[in-house]
Amino acid sequence: MLKHAAIFFDADALIAGAASRSGASFVLLQLCELGLLQGLTCTQVISECRKNLQLKLPQAVPVFETLVERGLTVHRNPTGKELEDYPNMADPKDLPILVAAILQNADYLVTFNTRHFFPDPATGLTVCKPGELLQTIRQMLNRLTDE
Repeated sequence: MLKHAAIFFDADALIAGAASRSGASFVLLQLCELGLLQGLTCTQVISECRKNLQLKLPQAVPVFETLVERGLTVHRNPTGKELEDYPNMADPKDLPILVAAILQNADYLVTFNTRHFFPDPATGLTVCKPGELLQTIRQMLNRLTDE
């Protein structure tokens, strides 16, 4: 079952959640706020979001800050040594995001840039788009009601 699954949010998914209250990213963040999912990210992601929102969508900054405060646990960025332990599992600029998700024992890394991440299956991390994860949750809930 997906209850309390740990979801690591990449910057693009967080920005989408702050920019639109009707998208899958926002719904996932709401589920984290309600405590049905465990929302995770790292300081690099938060910094990237703040910078991009200030430049492109300043009206979404307050929503973003509320979503982070209510639904996410923000962890430290991985160290250089920790990055070395996971070679070739992501594009170099995205490796810190992948490693942060792995180190926090995330079940899912939610991003729109799935092609940038290729974790070893042994990590137990599934990389998917927000809509794909939301569809998985819906399917699980439907199976529960069919029992």
